[in-house]
Amino acid sequence: MMNRKTLLFVAVLAALGAGSALAATQAGDAHKPARASLDKNNDGVIDKAEAAAHPRLAERFAELDKNGDGKLSAEERPHRKAMHGPGRHRGGERGAIAFKKLDADGDGKVSRAEAAADPRFAERFETLDANKDGAIDRADRELRGKQHRDAWFAKADADKDGKLTRTEIDQADAARRAEARQRMQARMDERFATEDANKDGRLSRDEVKDGRLASRFDALDTNKDGFLSKEELAAGKPARR
Repeated sequence: MMNRKTLLFVAVLAALGAGSALAATQAGDAHKPARASLDKNNDGVIDKAEAAAHPRLAERFAELDKNGDGKLSAEERPHRKAMHGPGRHRGGERGAIAFKKLDADGDGKVSRAEAAADPRFAERFETLDANKDGAIDRADRELRGKQHRDAWFAKADADKDGKLTRTEIDQADAARRAEARQRMQARMDERFATEDANKDGRLSRDEVKDGRLASRFDALDTNKDGFLSKEELAAGKPARR
């Protein structure tokens, strides 16, 4: 039989062996390249063709590709929080709180009767109830997301072959940016028309009701004539990133 010293020696060896094995495993894991499901050829970057499998990433490809090499490195690829953005995250939290408040019986769904407690929500009930089962829940959110992705893919797939080429992604991204600019211009024109009480095509200091715009009035009034034109407002608009 082994004496006490022998047993202690064996135990120490076992512990050291286990520690070495664990260290080796961790070291090996540390040197493994990070797996990216979109990186089909395992070259450590995601090109435009690979990004096409993720419509939201494909939409933002040009924005994320900081060095313009047509590939997204690990540093350029956004983390999950970055993909959604802090503003969207807060918006999601507010939406979750509002949903929970409407879900009076706590069954994880908002029925038409429950939605009536919020008139604005009730107005959108038919749109939000994507699967048309008479209630709004997680399944509807997932279905709407899929519908949005499918619609984007179908629109980007110009030759309708079920695949997206780099050219198609570039064209879809350019079209999306153009549409965003048009929507922004339309909102600005509508806002300008609302503020322009005397309809003379310019805004006086008295006509400007928006606090943020009023605080920037002097800076935006580049010709110092006491009025803001559409051109001055457009020139003073912060650039989108």
